[in-house]
Amino acid sequence: MNYLRNPEKTLGGAAWATTTEQAGAEYDVTDGQVDAMLKYAKDMRLSSVLDIPFFVFSVKDVSRAFTHQWVRYRIAAHMQQSLRYTKISTENYSWFQVPPEISGKGAPAVTEYVKSQLNAAKTYESLVKKGVPAEDARFALPIGVKTHLTTAMNAEELMHVMAQRCCFDAQWEIRIVAYALYAMGMMTAPKLFSGAGPHCISEGKCRGRGKGKCRPDADSLIAKMNEAAEKHREEFNNMKDGEWLSIDLTEALGRIVPDDVKKEVNEAVGGEVDIDLPVMLKLRK
Repeated sequence: MNYLRNPEKTLGGAAWATTTEQAGAEYDVTDGQVDAMLKYAKDMRLSSVLDIPFFVFSVKDVSRAFTHQWVRYRIAAHMQQSLRYTKISTENYSWFQVPPEISGKGAPAVTEYVKSQLNAAKTYESLVKKGVPAEDARFALPIGVKTHLTTAMNAEELMHVMAQRCCFDAQWEIRIVAYALYAMGMMTAPKLFSGAGPHCISEGKCRGRGKGKCRPDADSLIAKMNEAAEKHREEFNNMKDGEWLSIDLTEALGRIVPDDVKKEVNEAVGGEVDIDLPVMLKLRK
C-alpha cells in the first residue's frame, strides 16, 4: 500500500551523516556509499539503520489460522477485519480457505472438509437469525474463515519474518506470504533485501527440522521471486505515483486444482467451491 520512498538512499545518507558534521538531510550519499552501508548494517545487525525503511501492506483472503500466527510479530502495527462488526456472508462457498494439503488429497477429502465448513455456516446463520449478535455467533465459525489485515513493518522486522517463514518448517499459508513479501522487497528496495530469505540462505545455516534437505526448494522459490521482480521492476519504476502493478505468483506459490476434482466436489456439495489457491502480489507506486 505504501513504503518509504528511496529507502536505500535515505537510510544510507542518514547513517553516513552520523560520522560527519552534516545532518542526514544534507548528506549527499553516493551509490557506492549506500552499498557499503547496507552491507555493514546487515553484517553488524544495526537496527538503527534497518529500522528506517517502513512498508505498509494488506493481506487478503487468508485464514484466521494465518492471522493468529501473524500478529505475534510485535515490532509491527496490525489492523485486522473485525468479526464483531463484520457479518460473514456464507451464501456462497468462497468464504473459507481450502488448505492445499486437503485439495491435494482428491475430491473425497475436499468434499468432507467443505461439508464441515458448510455445517458451521448453517449454525452461524441460524444463531444470527435468532438474534444472537454477530460477535457471539462468530464462535461457531471455523478457523479457516477468510479474513484480511493491514500491517506496517520496518525492513529489519520484514527480514526477520522472511528468515523464519520462508523456511519450509513454516505453515504453508504464512510461507506463501513471506515469499510474496520478499518479492515486494526486491521490487521496491532490491539492494536492501538482497540476501534475505530463510536462515539457510540468509545465514548459510539450517535452523529447521529439515537439516538442509529443503534448501533446493528454498533456492528455487527465491530464484523465482527474483525473476518475477526483475521482469517487472522497470515497468514498476516507470509507473506514476498511485498506479498499481499486479504480479501473478500462482505458478510458483499457489495451486490450481484439476477440473475433474472441482467438478466432483461441486456436484457432491451442490455449489461452486473456491478450491484454487491463487497468489497475486499488487504494488502501489
